[in-house]
Amino acid sequence: MAIRGHGHLLSARYLLLQFTDSANGKAYLAELEPLITTATERKPDVARQLAFTYSGLQFLQLPERTLGSFSREFREGMTEAHRQFILGDFGEHSPDNWDWGNNPSEIHLLLMLFAEGEEDLQQLVDQELTRASAYGVKHQVSLPTAMLHDQKEHFGFRDDISRPIISELVKDKELGTTPTFPAGEFIMGYKNLYDEYAPSPLVEETQQGAEVLSGHPDLPGLVDLGRNGTYLVFRQLKQEVFLFWEYLKSQSSSMEDSIALASKMVGRWPDGSPLVLCPFKNDPSLAQANNFGYWDEDRDGMKCPIGAHIRRTNPRDHLVTETSKKDSTEMVAKHLMLRKGRPYGNPVSKGMVLNEILAAEDDGEDRGLHFICMVTDIRRQFEFVQNNWVNFHKFGGSEEDADPLIGNHYQEGSVVTDRFSIPRYPVRRRLENLPNFVQVRGGGYFFFPGKKALQFISKYHED
Repeated sequence: MAIRGHGHLLSARYLLLQFTDSANGKAYLAELEPLITTATERKPDVARQLAFTYSGLQFLQLPERTLGSFSREFREGMTEAHRQFILGDFGEHSPDNWDWGNNPSEIHLLLMLFAEGEEDLQQLVDQELTRASAYGVKHQVSLPTAMLHDQKEHFGFRDDISRPIISELVKDKELGTTPTFPAGEFIMGYKNLYDEYAPSPLVEETQQGAEVLSGHPDLPGLVDLGRNGTYLVFRQLKQEVFLFWEYLKSQSSSMEDSIALASKMVGRWPDGSPLVLCPFKNDPSLAQANNFGYWDEDRDGMKCPIGAHIRRTNPRDHLVTETSKKDSTEMVAKHLMLRKGRPYGNPVSKGMVLNEILAAEDDGEDRGLHFICMVTDIRRQFEFVQNNWVNFHKFGGSEEDADPLIGNHYQEGSVVTDRFSIPRYPVRRRLENLPNFVQVRGGGYFFFPGKKALQFISKYHED
């Protein structure tokens, strides 16, 4: 269920729901379960997928031992006090400012709906809200989302290029040197980079309804509730498009310079071509290029700054903390995520024409990105990247730089994170007083179940 992004279904809506009665909630899930789209269905006309919060699984009264077998991060939730510090969710990013997710007990279920067009989507949404209402399932929040023109996000840059390839799913033998990764990094029930089965929630095999689940290969007497499922991290990120380009224009002498400076922050030109392969001008033939590194090509960051967004979120084969290309590559591989995000809100330019975006006046509309990633270890993958690479102000030898795009920029006592350093000869360039171009407006940790797990959850009841 977790490996299809439904890119052919251009319209989508994310519904956040709350159960009001445990028995009715399970009856609702039992009716919905046969309609959930699985990985074997290729290019369906519509798609339905769902994921649970920990409070949702608690409300459905899963066995206590099973609830305790979920990861600590999932059980505590994204808004737990220490986790806010880890994720950089304070100041403007604080849950106090969120539109949803700041009260985890109010969100039990995420229902993701996809269709080819808006009319079909609305019919699907109406159908599912009617179904939910019949079982007393409350509709809390509706999050419209869609695909933007030419795969570009609201700032005007091509997005969704870099994505890990799962070894077990590869059929194309012509990948060459493109790295692949074991399924257990992203899907439970399979082995990960440590040659171990990914951590997974468990059920005692004697539990009522457990016969539908697969046994755990390493743990006799227990069956695997997580198999073919994963943890889903959801973040609603508001993008301040006009603030972003106004700041860049204030630091530049021309529109071309503004675009070049923005590209330094991102690490790619707006069309997607990476700076490390074409540092002086974009190359349309490289717009989808992803098989490159930094250790040999740009270790000093003269082409693509070490603090650039794509280099911080995926340092590939170069980490200044490692002493070799091999060590860097192996370390980075342990922190990758399967990312499937979609934008929301109207684009500033319908055709995502960059000159039109730069020339437009602030329309006050809300727009941004629904960031979704799938991992089997929230702490090792998502939280590590967010804490150690995105927000850490000394990443890569920097001194006061958070991620220039999505980092939390602030000055608090001796800690300064609102700088961006651009290596160049003979003297580096340094931008200061970066505002927050992206602001968190909602989020949560979810369990995205496999089909058999969903069957168990919907049918389980205490003896």
